[in-house]
Amino acid sequence: MLEEIARETKGRAIIGLVSTHDRELVRTFGIRRIPTIFVIRNAQVTASFVGIVHKAQIERLLKGT
Repeated sequence: MLEEIARETKGRAIIGLVSTHDRELVRTFGIRRIPTIFVIRNAQVTASFVGIVHKAQIERLLKGT
């Protein structure tokens, strides 16, 4: 689903995956469960989700509504 959103946003959003083997990032973001999704704008986490999220919910956040 995230790859699909990345294609549909056509460069307006960058979708990245982080390996949980990168312990520094896991600690930095406080990831405790998988999957965890963060929306980051201007170097700040503006939203986060833990668990399964519907595509429409992510799309609304990316559009800013």
